[in-house]
Amino acid sequence: MATLSGDAIQRLVKTGQLQIEPFYEDAIQPASYDLRLGKRALISPKGDESGKAVDLDKEKDQTLTILPGQYVAILTEEKLGLPDDICARFGLKSSLARKGLMSFGGIQVDPGFVGRLAISLFNVGPENIQIRLGTPTFTIEFERLEEPASKPYSGEYQYQDDFPAEQYNFILSAHTVSLADIPDLREQVRQLNNRLAVVDVLREDIEELIGDPDQGLELNDEVKQRLRQCLLLTGRGKGTREALEVAKNLGLTW
Repeated sequence: MATLSGDAIQRLVKTGQLQIEPFYEDAIQPASYDLRLGKRALISPKGDESGKAVDLDKEKDQTLTILPGQYVAILTEEKLGLPDDICARFGLKSSLARKGLMSFGGIQVDPGFVGRLAISLFNVGPENIQIRLGTPTFTIEFERLEEPASKPYSGEYQYQDDFPAEQYNFILSAHTVSLADIPDLREQVRQLNNRLAVVDVLREDIEELIGDPDQGLELNDEVKQRLRQCLLLTGRGKGTREALEVAKNLGLTW
């Protein structure tokens, strides 16, 4: 197999052998093509919020914001149509990967595939990552086979124009805490620590107001004498009465 140059990609698109719709000439790279962020996205739940599907063309600033630890799915703006003798591989643009964004997609786009690419993204970086609708997000390389595939792609994702049902269910119906909730949990712990500090101050104030309940009280001479005798007996190794004897005197069943 040989990777197609940018010029070869452009020629194949113009002759209709390779379909990229819409096609942007400024997206052609030396040996690849830059795919853009489409309008449809699925966003994983956060906190008490449910997961949601959004149309970025209806969102403020038409921008997808991916929080640290958040998982989203996107569609490419472009629809692809590969002939039987070309396959493709794609990956996230390095400008986004350097910010901590990871992508999850298929190993390759098979010969004969027609449709949009559905891709999952995960933010492992420390800050929010924003991608505006139509931004070049992925780079795709096309490779020509030594001979046309005898069985071109005809699977369940053929003519894909939206996310498959299982992806909707996986992202929107998630119930577990995601990594995106960690900043909120950190803030909740900080608030709890502040409240505990306030409780400690109140406790100290109350103890100061109450004082020592035994302060100013004195033992009479008889009690002092008994305590001295007990201490002397303990020091000489003489213990108290046997437990059975004490139980018998108290009328208890031992």
